[in-house]
Amino acid sequence: MSQGSDNAEYARLLVKLHPVFEVTALIRPRLLLVIALAEGHILMGLLYQTRKEAWQSRLRFRAAAYPDFSRRTRWRKYGEVQAVTTWTQDLVKEFAALATKLGATSTLHLEFPLQASDDEIRQVLVASPLPILLP
Repeated sequence: MSQGSDNAEYARLLVKLHPVFEVTALIRPRLLLVIALAEGHILMGLLYQTRKEAWQSRLRFRAAAYPDFSRRTRWRKYGEVQAVTTWTQDLVKEFAALATKLGATSTLHLEFPLQASDDEIRQVLVASPLPILLP
């Protein structure tokens, strides 16, 4: 794929992922989870706010069998790395249980380092199965 087509695909993905996934100077993605269903998808994003040094999870249902639904937690500060790790692991476990309960056709788990550049984030998204999972 050329750089131009990568950028166009990336722009389309960002629109489909918003508001669960953001890439700005202040808000950095850390984790993106996707449940693909026969008719729709469920997204969960874990974001880090650099100015507040706080974390937020966001969830969105877009599936024919369920009403569209979005939720976001308040920004949370954690004093220890282990607390963030535990919180993240709990979110991933709950999301996996939801995928099983809803009969997911597939799931996707993408992680992004805090220091990932915008270009690195774009490369991960475009190279992932997202363009196929979120047509």
